[in-house]
Amino acid sequence: MKKNILTVVIMAATVVNLVLTIVLVFSVMPAMNKTSNLIDKVASVIDLEIESKDEDQDYTMADLDPFTVTYESKETLNLQKDEGDDSAHYFQLGGLVISFNTKAEDYSDISDQIKTNSVYAEDTIKETISSYSKSQFDQAKIRTECVKKLQEQYNTKCIVDVTFLSPLLS
Repeated sequence: MKKNILTVVIMAATVVNLVLTIVLVFSVMPAMNKTSNLIDKVASVIDLEIESKDEDQDYTMADLDPFTVTYESKETLNLQKDEGDDSAHYFQLGGLVISFNTKAEDYSDISDQIKTNSVYAEDTIKETISSYSKSQFDQAKIRTECVKKLQEQYNTKCIVDVTFLSPLLS
């Protein structure tokens, strides 16, 4: 009699285990697959961004011609106010460097334009900096945006970098 009861208990435990396994397969696995697909998509987007940056760079450091603009006294640029923050924040700039790709087709024209009259390029850079608030301020992101705006403004790809000299964020 004891062997029959033990057999029934083992059989019941096996059936419960089977039912729980089926529930696990049909409820948890789809969610895990969706999460896995999302991670794959994010990873592929990140890989695309990294690859596109490398494709655009067809120059070396030796190909760069830096143009330096130095201010006699630091330029103070007001930043946008954050929501709920009433204090004024600013970015001080001792100067800037615009780097040109000497291998670009329009290098001589664009570099001469900017070197002769850098006011327009400086103004674009200052407007870009001033459009950010202190909490949004990311120097690398702003430098990249400055390059993009200058490339659009002058319709060129020979402007490849903007560097801030003696920056101070407060």
